[in-house]
Amino acid sequence: MKTVLKVSLASLALLTLSTQVDAANWLMLQGSQPKFVAPKGVKVPYRNKKPKIWGFIQANYKKDFGKVLVKGGKNKTPFSLLNPDLQSQSGFNIFRARIALRGMADNNNKVNYFIMTDFANNGVNNLFGHRNVATYFTDASITLKYIPYAKVRVGKFKYPGSEEGLQAVFVSPYIDFTTMSNQQLLERFVTNVTSNGGGLYTSKNMDQPVGAFRDDGIQIFDTIDISNKWTASYAYMHGNGSGISFKASDKQATDYAYLALEKNFGGGRGYYTNCMKFYVWGQSGKRYLISGTTPINANRKRSGLGAMYYNHGLRLEAEYMKASGMIFNGPKDIEANPLVENWQAQYAVGDENKADGGYLNAQYELFPKKFELLARYDFENRLTNSVKGERDFRTLTLGASYRFKGATRIDFNYLIRDAKAPGNAKAQSLLDKNLGNRAEVQITMAFK
Repeated sequence: MKTVLKVSLASLALLTLSTQVDAANWLMLQGSQPKFVAPKGVKVPYRNKKPKIWGFIQANYKKDFGKVLVKGGKNKTPFSLLNPDLQSQSGFNIFRARIALRGMADNNNKVNYFIMTDFANNGVNNLFGHRNVATYFTDASITLKYIPYAKVRVGKFKYPGSEEGLQAVFVSPYIDFTTMSNQQLLERFVTNVTSNGGGLYTSKNMDQPVGAFRDDGIQIFDTIDISNKWTASYAYMHGNGSGISFKASDKQATDYAYLALEKNFGGGRGYYTNCMKFYVWGQSGKRYLISGTTPINANRKRSGLGAMYYNHGLRLEAEYMKASGMIFNGPKDIEANPLVENWQAQYAVGDENKADGGYLNAQYELFPKKFELLARYDFENRLTNSVKGERDFRTLTLGASYRFKGATRIDFNYLIRDAKAPGNAKAQSLLDKNLGNRAEVQITMAFK
C-alpha cells in the first residue's frame, strides 16, 4: 500500500465569518456559528441574528488534448471529454453558481441554520448530460448547541469524510477533484441496472444528481480544546445514503465517522491560519439495486487518513483513501447512434472489488495572499482485484493562482495524465492512443 500525506485548502470563513480562529476545521466552519468575533482586535460575544447571505460563481474554460474514438456508434473515450455532460473536448462553462444563507435563530446562539442552492452546469444539475429540471438545494440544515461537547446537526449537509470533499470548493486553486475522489467518493447513484457479466452492472437511467459529498441525516460533532494550542474534533453521522436527492428513505443507510487533531501555530486566520492537522475517517453503508426483477443488496465502504501543514506561505497536504464494494468503473455510452451519446454509470458491485488512491499537494506563495504556485500528484488504482479490469491512473497537476481579494481569484491548471491497464493489452492500446493532457483556467468571484 502506498502512503501519502493530505489536502486541506481552507476556509469557508473567508465568505462567512472570517474572524473565526478555526483553521481548516470544516465541521465547525460549516456547521456552527462562532461564539465570539474580534472586530478591531476586541473579542466580543457574537449575537447578531441578521441572516448572512453570501455566494460565489466559478466560470472556466477547459481544453482536452486527447482523441475521441467512436466505434459501432458508441463513444469509447469518456476520459477525453469534459464533465459534466461529456459532449465536447473544449469550451466555456459556468461550473458553479451558489447562493447561501446562514445564521442563528436565537439570541443565545443555540440554534444555527445553513441553506445553499446551486444554479450552474455541473454534476448536481447535469450529470452525464442528463439535465435535471430543478435546481437542487445542496445544503439545508439546523444545528442545535445545547449539549456540551456534542453539537447536533440535522438535515442535508456535507458528511464528515475526506478533506478534499469536506472542504469548501471555492477556496481551492485546483479546478478538478483528484481521480480517486472524483471516481470513488463523489457518488453517482443508480437503482435499475443491467448486468454486463463478471459482477459489472450498468445503470438503465441517470435520474439523480451526483452526491456532492453530502447526505441527509443527523450528526453529532464538536471540537474540544486539549492543551498548548491543540484541539481534537470528532463527528459521527447516520444518513440515508442518498446524497442530495430528495429521498426520505433509509434503505441505503450509511454511517460516517471522523476524527482530527489540529495545532494552531498562531498568526493568520481562515484560509491563511498557520496550522497543522492530522485526521482519519471512514464510512460504511448499503446500496439497493434492481437488475430486472432481481434485488441486489450491495455494501459500500470508504476510508482514509491524511495530514496538512501551512506556515510561512508553504502548504503541504496529502491523503490516502481506500474503497471496497460499489466501485465506480466510469461512464459508458449505450447509444449506438453515432450522433447521440447516452452516458450511464458502470459499477463493479461486490465486496471483492477494491480501489485505493490519494494525492500529494504542495503550494507556495511567492507573494503572500496574492500569488502562489502549486503542484499536485494524485493516483488511483481501480479494481485491483481484477486482472483485466484494473486501471491505474496518475495525474500531475501544475498551476498558479492569483487572488484579487479574499476568495476572488483566477486559477490556471495544466494536467499531465497517464493511465495503465496492466492486464489488458487492448485497453492499454486505447488509452495510449486517446488519453491526453488538459489545460484549464477558472475565475472565482465571491460576494458577501
